[in-house]
Amino acid sequence: MSWSSRHLLVPLSAVLLVLSACGGDDDNKNPVCGNGIIESGEACDDGNRTEGDRCNNSCQVTTPVIDAGTNDAGSDTDAGIDAGTETDAGTDDAGTVTDAGTETDAGTGTDAGTGTDAGTGTDAGTGTDAGTGTDAGTGTDAGTGTDAGTGTDAGTGTDAGTETDAGTGTDAGTGTDAGTGTDAGTVDAGTDAGTETDAGTVDAGTDAGTETDAGTDGGAIDAGPAPDAGTDAGTETDAGTETDAGTTATLSALEPAAVFARSGTTGQTIPESLEVTLSTEATTDVVVQVSSSSPSVVVANNGQVTVPAGSRSAAVIVTADEAAGSPKATLTATLGSDSRTATVRVLGATEQASLAYLSPETVSLASGETANVTVTLDIPAAAATSIALSTTGNVGSVPATVTVPANEISAKFIFTAGASGSTGTIVATLNGQSVSAQAKVTAAPTTNHVVISEVAGGGNGGAGDEFVELYNPTNAEVNIGGWKLQYKSATGTAGYTSTYTLPSTARIAAHGFYLLTHRDYVGTVTTDSSWGTTINMGASAGHVRIGPAAMGTSTGDSNAVDTLGYGGTANAAEGNSPVNGAPATAGSYERKANAASSAATMESGVDKTKGNSQDTNVNSADFVIRTTRGPQNKASGTEVP
Repeated sequence: MSWSSRHLLVPLSAVLLVLSACGGDDDNKNPVCGNGIIESGEACDDGNRTEGDRCNNSCQVTTPVIDAGTNDAGSDTDAGIDAGTETDAGTDDAGTVTDAGTETDAGTGTDAGTGTDAGTGTDAGTGTDAGTGTDAGTGTDAGTGTDAGTGTDAGTGTDAGTETDAGTGTDAGTGTDAGTGTDAGTVDAGTDAGTETDAGTVDAGTDAGTETDAGTDGGAIDAGPAPDAGTDAGTETDAGTETDAGTTATLSALEPAAVFARSGTTGQTIPESLEVTLSTEATTDVVVQVSSSSPSVVVANNGQVTVPAGSRSAAVIVTADEAAGSPKATLTATLGSDSRTATVRVLGATEQASLAYLSPETVSLASGETANVTVTLDIPAAAATSIALSTTGNVGSVPATVTVPANEISAKFIFTAGASGSTGTIVATLNGQSVSAQAKVTAAPTTNHVVISEVAGGGNGGAGDEFVELYNPTNAEVNIGGWKLQYKSATGTAGYTSTYTLPSTARIAAHGFYLLTHRDYVGTVTTDSSWGTTINMGASAGHVRIGPAAMGTSTGDSNAVDTLGYGGTANAAEGNSPVNGAPATAGSYERKANAASSAATMESGVDKTKGNSQDTNVNSADFVIRTTRGPQNKASGTEVP
């Protein structure tokens, strides 16, 4: 067409447009494509006659160049790279022949991907649109901010592309979204579309809470249903189970609190190894960081101490250098928020030890008995160190020397008690320096068995205010469990008629007491075992005896360990000589501490705390009558004869 013809056509078109807008016979009016008004025979009229914009120059709908689900169905990457399923609401195209999202459809009978297009009057989704109020395929585009990736979005709570559809009423993207700014098509919306951030963050499925994964299927089946995000967010390999962070070991100790390290050496501390200890066995290797306050002590491996899996502790390896800093360093072990400290003293390479003390400080034994004694140095020995030993006062014997091994701080030796009644010291000497402990040799006990030490057949509480006290004069505890306490009247001939068996747990300490009582006993000293009303003693005459389980009831049973006959009429007293007389209501019968004891010395004199070991097997010679009774139990302490 010539240039002049074109000039004629332009004004002519304008004239026709004006005429069409003016009045006239509507039935005779022809539609004008490009005037922005959809008229008879036009499927669309977008105000222009440009091709490729969904409305061609004949005002008929065409497939746009930029589709509702190709390179821009929701984000820069694409809301269709993967909205969560294999088919997907935007795999290759939200408007291709395959579909706008699922096997069923993007939501309409026409289809968001038929020849009609994802942007027809029917639309690519619902009456509103699979994208926005404008259209999933208008000039605004199915990939704009209003797009198929908004809070409503191209999917549903079930999935951004499940069998239900990528275009249901709810949306292919939940509140979090399978297609928000983060998008259902970011780096990987299919690795795990089940995390808090998104159905498709950098990898919301790498682990939604556990080492295994809170999204086992990685989104291949779905970005949210049962097989998906949560398949393992709490299993045995997960956070919250046996291998969980809930059983993580914590730092329990750094011990001993004070140790040594010799300058110029690398290794464990001395005399004991300094160790980090966990609260429980480590399930995997646990690294505890240990720092030092001084360069004089350097912790190996840059301070990292590894507790191996299956262990609770590990040694701290150090290198000591006395010239590098302070002679003492504080080591601090740290694991998480837990920390512990210990002190390491750096010793000179040849620094010599001195004597510190002997323990125990006092030794008391019977003649011929033995005891372990320990000599302790002030620091670990640089080399094996021999210490001279001796005794004074004929108190006993010790070896000539004892050796403390290198890097140790103490050694033990045996002391053997000498002559009875002797006192003296045990002495250790090193390089002219001496330390000592006191030693005493006690007299051998005159009685080698448990005895009846005090008896009351009544008291201020009435006839039942009775007790029998036992005493152990020997140097060892005696098991009296199952023993028997028996009673018979003063003149009875049928043997012992009342028997009480002691509890199987009954024990009496060396030089200690054990108290047995009637049910109605009212003394302030607590009973160790009550016989109830099994035994009812005579207040001024009768017999009591003690013996093992094998003891019978006959008067002359040889299993009886000790017997007391009291009152002038008692017919089976030891030595056939009962204790004559009867105590006052508040009084009692008590065994002597020794032959010279009297009622006065036993109640408040020199023998008050010397026990009750006098036993000549003659009751009248071994007992006194007290004016006030004084029962003792196993909690009363001990009394050495």
